[in-house]
Amino acid sequence: MNVLVYPSTHPLATLVSQSLTSLLTPHYSVQIISPAILAAPEHPWYTACGLLVLLSTPEDHAGVRKYVELGGRILAIGVNAKKAQGLFGIHESTASFGSVGVGLGLAKDTSTLRIVDGNTSLYVSFPSQASASATVTRDTNQIAVSRISSATLDIETEETRILGRYTDDNSIAGVLSQSGHVALWSCAPPLNEQLLTLTLSALGLRFGSPGTEERGPAFRILPQLLLAHPAKLEIQQRVVRSLFPELDLQTAFSALSVEDTEKNVVERMCFPDENDAFRFHVVHKIPNDEQLPSVHPVFNIISTEASSNEEKVKDIILPARPLTPEQERRYTPLFSPSVFFVALDEFRELGEDVQNSDHGSWRMGDALFYGEVVTSTQTMLDKNPKFLRALPSPILSFASKQVAGRGRGANQWLSPAGCMQMSLKLSVALKSPCSSHNNPPARHSIRPSNLVFIQYLYAIAVVEACRALDPAGRWAGKVKLKWPNDVYGEFPVEEGWKKVELKKLGGILVNTSFGGGVADVIIGCGLNVLNEPPIGSLAQLESLANDNKGPSNLTVERVAAAVLTTFERIWDAFLANEDQGFQPFMNRYTDCWLHSDQIVTLTTTTPHTNVRIVSITTDHGLLRTVPLSGGQYIDLQPDGNSFDMMKGLIRAKTT
Repeated sequence: MNVLVYPSTHPLATLVSQSLTSLLTPHYSVQIISPAILAAPEHPWYTACGLLVLLSTPEDHAGVRKYVELGGRILAIGVNAKKAQGLFGIHESTASFGSVGVGLGLAKDTSTLRIVDGNTSLYVSFPSQASASATVTRDTNQIAVSRISSATLDIETEETRILGRYTDDNSIAGVLSQSGHVALWSCAPPLNEQLLTLTLSALGLRFGSPGTEERGPAFRILPQLLLAHPAKLEIQQRVVRSLFPELDLQTAFSALSVEDTEKNVVERMCFPDENDAFRFHVVHKIPNDEQLPSVHPVFNIISTEASSNEEKVKDIILPARPLTPEQERRYTPLFSPSVFFVALDEFRELGEDVQNSDHGSWRMGDALFYGEVVTSTQTMLDKNPKFLRALPSPILSFASKQVAGRGRGANQWLSPAGCMQMSLKLSVALKSPCSSHNNPPARHSIRPSNLVFIQYLYAIAVVEACRALDPAGRWAGKVKLKWPNDVYGEFPVEEGWKKVELKKLGGILVNTSFGGGVADVIIGCGLNVLNEPPIGSLAQLESLANDNKGPSNLTVERVAAAVLTTFERIWDAFLANEDQGFQPFMNRYTDCWLHSDQIVTLTTTTPHTNVRIVSITTDHGLLRTVPLSGGQYIDLQPDGNSFDMMKGLIRAKTT
């Protein structure tokens, strides 16, 4: 999620941004936002904002009002605030506001922001007077701050929470509103780090770097588990043997069948690579001691001396048997392997056909690396080329939390609670230009020019997986695709879905490396499943479709299983008719994308060109557009262009 600092024109905005970044990385991306972006109705910044930091009054309150209505949080620094008599409307000329909830608006004096919270109505302004040194008392601590002489917070009520008082006159320096969604400080920005940490915590934000009480073992990179479908545990051995073909692993794996032994870690092997070194621990006895450890319980599976504190060393545990329900609750509390594997079987049965008879014993999802906290599921694979090449296919990298998740280009992918993030490794032979009917290519092979379609095929899988999760068709039709690699949801802004707005639900990232006539493809996918507002999620679509009634069948495990099994069928069908390119899938893709006949402006041409979007080319996967003024098609590469759908612009992608 984003933390936005407004406005970019404030002389101290950069210092405030730096303070927030040092505290909130990696869970939030801190950005300074301009008045034009905050006010632009076509740029819905509020759908992915975790906190709006105000250093002056917004020039236009419409977006801020919408953000608060979606459950957004606000921190205002350097303010003067006083209670108004009675309750006032959001805007005196337009609407009224009830006695419950939070609302914002501008007073008739447009330099003043009105905040209505529960039974309290406040007028908030940002005085420009000079500040002087002062001291704030917090508990028994004396904290030096800069105080704006004319700024006071005359808003003490039984419902508000006092965050700090000035030492000299005991007046309020900082306060949290009744709802807990708005924090106000009369101190001049930037706010002291100790007070800022207290305030962010009170607003419900998460921390991830050293120095605050919330930061600790929960955000340390944790050992991963190499798991396999309970009916196919031999896959674990096949993975390790592919990584260490020169080692005699008979002793290590023979111990996997031993029922009772005193020794916990049977064998340790290390695979060094460019970015990381992977240390494997073959374990046949998982401790059941319920005593609370000082670190995450997963460290108890391997001995203290066996684990590593080196950032580049990634510990990977191979449990001898499927985890019991008790072990899952203890060692993988945010992900249930048993629920995931049962869901795999369920969705495979729903879509079983003759194509699947040729899979053998190893299918997508049957083998996965799971880590509760990792750097990035994508980086683990594509930044370690030897490890990637040696791993058998298909294999999955799955995480509950990422501290350095990646998006397209230089973008970050942030993963708040409820987000599914996984990367799938596939290997496929490349067809030679010399292949012919007399000298056919390998059965599972692909022309290099067809690799571009993988992101489109996976996007189809995400949408069609939602239909499998929603067989009654109540909400899955609201999941749409944005070219080239984004998943969006349609959310109502008026009763009865008469008007909808788009919120990003996820994205797809494909990286490919080549060698020895083989393409190793990594398909990364982040998808919001259970996230709470203001972030959009599948669970919210389901709840809205069900009028907020009835139980949900959505879990991260079931959604992941549905996506993988759906993509597996699509991938098999694509390879079976690979010479046809994307043609057999064109209608399935365009039926769920957002761009049919959409008019956009290409800024990649001089002068800019207004075009109509037609389709995807079936041979090279380009976006086909036709100029409104007539002329030849203009085809666009997905990897070289960025589509700003809100502004109707396609521009060259920049790093």
